Amino acid sequence: MIHFIYGGSTAQRLLSCPAWPRLSQEIPVSVNEGSNPAADEGTMLHNCMEAIFDDQSELDDLDFIKKMVKDAVEYKGQVLTQELADTKLIPALNAVYKAMKDYDIVDWMVEPLVKYSTNIGGSIDLLLISKDGQTVVVLDYKFGFHSVDVERNAQLSFYALCGMVDDKTHPYFADAHTVVLAVVQPNDDGDDLQVWETSLNHIDKFETEYLGAVERSENPEAQPVSGSHCKYCPAVAICPAKTGLALKASRINELTSDRLAEYLPMAAELQKWIVEVRKLALSQLELGTPIKGYKLVNKRASRVWNDQEAVENKVRKSRKILKEDAYNFNLKSVAQLQKVCEQKVVDFDKQYGQYVSSVSSGTTIAKESDKRPAALSVNGLAQLNALND
Repeated sequence: MIHFIYGGSTAQRLLSCPAWPRLSQEIPVSVNEGSNPAADEGTMLHNCMEAIFDDQSELDDLDFIKKMVKDAVEYKGQVLTQELADTKLIPALNAVYKAMKDYDIVDWMVEPLVKYSTNIGGSIDLLLISKDGQTVVVLDYKFGFHSVDVERNAQLSFYALCGMVDDKTHPYFADAHTVVLAVVQPNDDGDDLQVWETSLNHIDKFETEYLGAVERSENPEAQPVSGSHCKYCPAVAICPAKTGLALKASRINELTSDRLAEYLPMAAELQKWIVEVRKLALSQLELGTPIKGYKLVNKRASRVWNDQEAVENKVRKSRKILKEDAYNFNLKSVAQLQKVCEQKVVDFDKQYGQYVSSVSSGTTIAKESDKRPAALSVNGLAQLNALND
């Protein structure tokens, strides 16, 4: 596997902090190569999406997913279960289908490796082209729980830039007027598909900005800058911007045990503090207390059967939808049965639409710029009503 010094997943970090590549070289390889179950699960789901779009068998996508579940597809011990298929894989697949429909997609490339130069490049999860060749979609899968903003997304802009330059993907961009950056992220914090439409002019401007960041990072005197981009930085433990050290960061294997003994309790307390701050902020927003820059929003609504018995009766009477099509051990979810109806050429909305409701699982904190409307502060209203009683 080719490893680039400058890649897509670190694009925003490079733009924000020119010192991180140098600092990361001071971390022992054994530290850099660590992984975690959540990251490995995300990689496993990425691999499954790649397999679906690479599949040359006659199986439809849902049957192919069933086969992967049955075969217990795994990556570093993380196994594809039916629950993961239902909550992550199938919603992600439906989001890709929606993008294909919205942009009249006729062709795509799976995981193309795109290079800007010897040290700059990466892999695009899915690159799609419209029928008229005027719209190209650069799509990335995100299976984590922290929502990713698509607007001016540095990682996707980076992939678009490399795709424009690389010989094998350049034809996709040759006649394009519109570049669509797309994030597919099935979770509770919004739509499974987010898109941002831009032009080649944005990619050209990004190129200038990014190459400037590369040049700054090669300056041995470049200073680290702290911010949200530090989250997955491998050098965070020795970064002067984090530790507050006046001297240049030492190699982590040269840190004394006393220094580590000092840092570990601080790290534990910081983790507790973060959890408690978010918990307090959520409780205050739910009480109706304003917090500048933030608001309370409903989590992503999931479609559920509001009259399961009625749906089961319709399925039993249907000539096209067989019992095994509609049931696992329980009635299939709304999304699953809708997919079956598409395959069986059954009008889902006409037959079952009246039994579908969108139910949010609760509230969560979001930035004021989030496109979802602010949620009602139920606890705050309850307390206000109690005071008025």
